[in-house]
Amino acid sequence: MSTPTTPDPKAPLQGPHGPITLHVANGPLVAPVLNRVVSMILARAACPLERLDDALILCDAISAHAPAHTRDDHLSFTVNVDAGAIELRVSELRPGGASGLFNDALLPNVGNVIERFSDTRRIEPAREGGSEELVLTLGFG
Repeated sequence: MSTPTTPDPKAPLQGPHGPITLHVANGPLVAPVLNRVVSMILARAACPLERLDDALILCDAISAHAPAHTRDDHLSFTVNVDAGAIELRVSELRPGGASGLFNDALLPNVGNVIERFSDTRRIEPAREGGSEELVLTLGFG
């Protein structure tokens, strides 16, 4: 009979192995679902608290503005963590939707929230065609 092993409490937590993709219907659940999933992933990846706060501000901006720019009636997000960085990919945006989402994140006296709290941003055509993706990265390593 083998003895059960217990995890080392001093060992660093690990993020998920590979990207996590979510499909959420446009509506009131977009923000809480995205915020909770990103929080869990970053907590497991030992992300510093100040960068976790930045990521959640980005999630709030995306949740508030992305539904107006979707191709269909839902949002698709992919979250990927690797060595000290998170990539948040907002997918299935209509043509011009990634730029529209970016432009809508402008707040008075604050500036563009996406630009301010992400390290890099880019717009890519979707792999399946007919839509765009807004790809944001936040480093924390």
